[in-house]
Amino acid sequence: MLRWNKTGITIVDGNQLNTPFDVVVDYANNLYVVNYGNSRVQKFLFGNFTGQIVAGNGTPGASAYELNHPSKLVIDSNENLYISDTVNHRIQLWKKGTNRGETVAGITGTFNIILVLLGTKNVFKYFIGSPGNAVYQLSSPYGITLNPTTNTLYVSDYNNHRIMSYAPGTVNGTLLLGGNGPGFSNTQLHYPVGLHYDSLTNSLIIANILAHNIVRYTFGSNNWTLVAGNSSGYSGSSSNLLLEPPDITLDPMGNLYVADRNNHRIQFFYNGQFNGTTIAGVTAVFAANATTLYWPWSVKLDSQLNLYVADTYNNRIQKFLRY
Repeated sequence: MLRWNKTGITIVDGNQLNTPFDVVVDYANNLYVVNYGNSRVQKFLFGNFTGQIVAGNGTPGASAYELNHPSKLVIDSNENLYISDTVNHRIQLWKKGTNRGETVAGITGTFNIILVLLGTKNVFKYFIGSPGNAVYQLSSPYGITLNPTTNTLYVSDYNNHRIMSYAPGTVNGTLLLGGNGPGFSNTQLHYPVGLHYDSLTNSLIIANILAHNIVRYTFGSNNWTLVAGNSSGYSGSSSNLLLEPPDITLDPMGNLYVADRNNHRIQFFYNGQFNGTTIAGVTAVFAANATTLYWPWSVKLDSQLNLYVADTYNNRIQKFLRY
């Protein structure tokens, strides 16, 4: 039986965070935190409670050195960072040891502002994201995941209600699922957010946030199958329902962990089961003590299956020990 202590340990607090949207644990148990409100990504070495900025500079922007409200992160085998630069409508690759990103999906446009001051014309160039639904565009991308064997990148394209894939070195994405408007049929998505590559089944697990469910896309198909929640978009707080879940992860046995955001809890589903168990937080209770959560946006595991939660509106990262 898998069990966790329901009293959380705060390992990063609000002195360094502003609405953290994602937490990622690497092979050495170092933490990476995506600071949505501070437009940066910080790395916390194992056992060190002071973070170092590894992407962005804390100021929203769209140059190669900046991020604009990033939301999700994935790390490849070379410790390079792929970041959903959500408000810039692009995915940025920050290679290990560099201080700038390169756009690997979506596009960054430019525009000029001409200011006439005391008879002198000054031209200021600004960088902006360029949202759209073409194969080379994204519109508020959130979830990203990688196939570690092929390095294929998968992106949940939130406002386009679709999942896109990008082979290494390509700028044009391939539509995998959705893209036909928001809806509840098994060929549609409804504002997808979290995304996880399941190597056991060679499929994608998708947090379909405004459909209040978690679904599986198997490569080569044209539809999804239900994993958790309700297939018709019903929400709730019972053990078999969810309320706006933005993130998921799997353990090596294929068990599912869901950040059930608006229920302020983390739900655990044994592989193939549709009734979940609350393993962190208290259902429908939001507060800032050690046993509660407030709008959790991300859930991750380390190699010992300890649980890490981006407790977003409490501006902290909570750790729940497995025992």
